[in-house]
Amino acid sequence: MLVLIAGIFQVGQRHDVKELTWREELEALKIAFEDARMKEMVKGNEYGISYVNLTSEEQMPYPMVVMWVLQEGEWANKVEIIVDLNEKKVLNIREKSHFKQLPPRGVVGEEREQAIKIALDNKFVKEKIDGLVYEIPWVDEIREESEIKKERPGERLAMVNIGIVGANIVYIVTVSLTEGKVIRITEAYWGGKIAKENEKKAKEIAKNDSRVREIIFEGRSEWRELKGFVIEYMCRDRVVGGKLLVDVYIHRESPEPERFILTTVDLEEGKVIGVKEVSSMPTLDYKVIYQE
Repeated sequence: MLVLIAGIFQVGQRHDVKELTWREELEALKIAFEDARMKEMVKGNEYGISYVNLTSEEQMPYPMVVMWVLQEGEWANKVEIIVDLNEKKVLNIREKSHFKQLPPRGVVGEEREQAIKIALDNKFVKEKIDGLVYEIPWVDEIREESEIKKERPGERLAMVNIGIVGANIVYIVTVSLTEGKVIRITEAYWGGKIAKENEKKAKEIAKNDSRVREIIFEGRSEWRELKGFVIEYMCRDRVVGGKLLVDVYIHRESPEPERFILTTVDLEEGKVIGVKEVSSMPTLDYKVIYQE
């Protein structure tokens, strides 16, 4: 999808009039990034989404996408995009210049633009981010001590991080600036503020599902009845058909017998779409999904 992946730094404080649903947040993000002005602003730049909330514009509450965009000299600008969900358009874009400086990177200017373009033009990357709101919070050179650099001596290599907004999914795209191509893509499981909020929502939806309560909580309906239960949660996000699904793994350590259950949550619909018992919880390792 399109925080800093989200959290190299945060922009401002969040003051919600009410909670937006993930579907509303996602719709606001898509409208914002379909706007021609926004496309031009982020083109060839690093940028990240800090949060989406409600703001008052002309006495009416509208969703506001708050983000940062890297400018020349490694300064990041704060940008606020006010969106009308009914009219499906951007009402206003407010930009506040030079509010925070990022650490210097080894890939800047035209090289940064080239690295981003190579990554986004790759067929495999396109398939992974198609129809989703994504961000590019970090572009940097690959250092001499890196294993892949040792394998390709003399080449200028860069790393482009592409994050799916709202999900704990990042694609680390290694590009050769010398040869103008992608040489490796690694999938990692981490995300920013919106992803953490979505994970929390998914856990609540999962543990309140009647099937989960029957298997894990032995049919108990009140949390005060759960004394002696030791429960562990782990979430792994995945995108299926352009839709974010959260797999919530629930592990009951006690009382015995030990139980594991996989609950798949559709965040847009706000409901559980699958429940099954499994033998263990997976590990969230980095995974190479493309290698030249």
